[in-house]
Amino acid sequence: MTTRVKPQDKTIEANGLKLHYLDWGTAGKTPLVMLHGLRGHAHSWDDVSTALCVDFHVLALDQRGRGDTDWAPGGDYSTDSFVADLRGFTEALGLDKFILFGHSMGGRNSMAYAGQYPETLEKLVIVDIGPKVDPAGGDRITQEMRAVPEEFDNFEDVIVYMSKQNRFASDEVLRRRLTYATKDLPNGKVGWRYDLEVREQRRHGTGAPPADLWPAVRNITCPTLIVRGADTDTLSSEMAKEMEQTLAQGKLVQVSSAGHMVFEDNPEDFIAQVTAFLQ
Repeated sequence: MTTRVKPQDKTIEANGLKLHYLDWGTAGKTPLVMLHGLRGHAHSWDDVSTALCVDFHVLALDQRGRGDTDWAPGGDYSTDSFVADLRGFTEALGLDKFILFGHSMGGRNSMAYAGQYPETLEKLVIVDIGPKVDPAGGDRITQEMRAVPEEFDNFEDVIVYMSKQNRFASDEVLRRRLTYATKDLPNGKVGWRYDLEVREQRRHGTGAPPADLWPAVRNITCPTLIVRGADTDTLSSEMAKEMEQTLAQGKLVQVSSAGHMVFEDNPEDFIAQVTAFLQ
């Protein structure tokens, strides 16, 4: 899909950090906040943001340590800190009530936020993640982060390397993702834009252990859509169904020809599912 609408790059101070976000316009419409995954960024949502910004005020956030947002002081990438960032972000923008999307790590942060502040959400979309991390997907992501080089000779080498891990995403989508995930290094090579402390914590198991979010799920009151990629290894069908049954107003849908990166692997079907849910 080709992105035609251009968002505004903005920053705001919240929770002691300078948070960068993409404002897709249409102020006055219902706010819709988007949270990317572990290795993602605000531009991960570009196709979805383009489709939804006509009817919603879409705000895609670079979470701490990613994109152009500040890195975490002391390497604090705990769920509680992400939730505090989101709370500070929405309060700074005066968002009393909004829709929240979250993918993977962003989905876990969304569940945790929704459990703590259920009164602030109109609707919630959780993309391919559960209250507990599926061991298969979690181990795969950890192994990928352990193995990935810190730098590459050029951008095309990044594309070649990462294309082996992305069998569904189009070349256009993969190039856009990696354009915003990388940066030119002083030595003339290409490196990652995110805080490499994230990778080191994943490599050595020194980060905050993943929280059990089932208590948060039981406290979510708004209509909630769970979107699962049909070929994912990150959210089992059993856990997805349990989420649907546990949520007060849960609905589960599955997107074909998609793995964990559902909205990049099959953006057309993903957009169709979330659009129907938001109507």
